[in-house]
Amino acid sequence: DNAVPTAVMGEVSLSDLATDCVLAFEPVAFEAGKPLEDHVAEDVTVTGDRDRLRHLISILLDNAVKYGAEGGAISLTLEKTERQARLTVANPGEPIPPEHLAHLFERFYRADSSRGEKSGFGLVLSIADTIAKEHKGTLRAESDAVSTRFIFTMPLKK
Repeated sequence: DNAVPTAVMGEVSLSDLATDCVLAFEPVAFEAGKPLEDHVAEDVTVTGDRDRLRHLISILLDNAVKYGAEGGAISLTLEKTERQARLTVANPGEPIPPEHLAHLFERFYRADSSRGEKSGFGLVLSIADTIAKEHKGTLRAESDAVSTRFIFTMPLKK
């Protein structure tokens, strides 16, 4: 936590990066029996660290494959608003109770193990949140009977 950030900021096509990550995760999702769909807007350009942003997107996709309902489709959507890029990764499955949503990005936090929790140390979502903050962005989670969604927003390149 005390280390100086090593992010190398530059112009990044978030559209290309998101597409690359989807292509890399398609075989993983296919093997897990969970089709991966993407809806990526063109020309979404941000100022950021390509490798760190790739890591964030990969964390969200890996999490969706790991915790999504068997046979349920995982989706990655990248949209461009007037000032922000918004990347959403969604997967169907059991809703995450509201009392857990508030803690998902805390280091070492593990949701209730009775919910079929997979192995891990509770660090990856904290890492993703740190990357989001490094990019002057936000990462939040929503969950209901339809899906669980992780939504990352960051400023567009000026």
